[in-house]
Amino acid sequence: MGTRFPFGIPQGWYAVATSDELKLGRIVTRRYFEREIVLFRTADGISIIDPHCPHMGAHLGKLGRIEGNVLRCGFHGFRFDGTGACVATEYGSPPPEKARLTKWQVREHSGFVFTWFDPLGRAPLWEMLIPDAEGYGSAKLKFYEIDTHPQETTENSVDFGHFTKLHGFIEGEIIEPLTTNGPYLTSTYLAQRPYGIPGRREPLWKMPVQYAVIVSGLGYSQVEVQIGVGPIKLELRFFVLAVPIDDEHIHLRLGAALKGSWGPLGRLIRFIAHNILCREVSQDRAVWEHKIFRDPPRLAKGDGPIVPYRRWAKQFYPPTS
Repeated sequence: MGTRFPFGIPQGWYAVATSDELKLGRIVTRRYFEREIVLFRTADGISIIDPHCPHMGAHLGKLGRIEGNVLRCGFHGFRFDGTGACVATEYGSPPPEKARLTKWQVREHSGFVFTWFDPLGRAPLWEMLIPDAEGYGSAKLKFYEIDTHPQETTENSVDFGHFTKLHGFIEGEIIEPLTTNGPYLTSTYLAQRPYGIPGRREPLWKMPVQYAVIVSGLGYSQVEVQIGVGPIKLELRFFVLAVPIDDEHIHLRLGAALKGSWGPLGRLIRFIAHNILCREVSQDRAVWEHKIFRDPPRLAKGDGPIVPYRRWAKQFYPPTS
């Protein structure tokens, strides 16, 4: 276990790939949760497995290939179906009964492929709270590798003080307080994005931005964003999806999707919104990669509900952590 973040790897659902990365017949190897996993898609759907063949230990991410609805090992030709069972050998003999792939849970939603991880090896204890994607276009995505921990990136969603001090918003207020329900967390903020002339102290105008945060565990954060007032109001959905490589490094996928039919203008709006999201995360990254976990933090009025968030986050670790 690392020293900057004394947590270990938390249980939860994690976005280990995008749907587009898993084309039919493609096999992908990823290193997450301090181990390797192998992902592939057949006509029957997506599978995520441990990497080594149960027959003689060949690496299926390196030597496997898709043949119809089965995964064939390139070492001895043993073939496995969507349930993980060995359905055929090259010898014509009956498949070994205990030759089964070790499969991971899979969920596919909003263009992402999720799997469940639990440090104690338990089956999923809860499902993600994901609002319906109807009306939203596809998400523009960017991928980062960052030296930090999912608890740190998710904590930003309740660190109200940093919105104004780091990201430049003004007149911020919490309009719906932090609410937790088991593995789920929600809160809503409103702030003003100032625009003006460099060197001028007062902004020429301000744009109201509302953020409704929906969190499912420490791997899935979704932000429903409303920008503007009156009849012209943009509705966007931001995805902030962390997945641990180990207990001090993550992959972070950032997505932005726009609601409504805007045509070519919509692609421009989505591009600008996604760039703003990435710029703000780059500001956060400069903090994440050099900070330590301070426990207890020496908080001041205006910081936001950091302590309730940390109490909520403890449920995702084994009791002995």
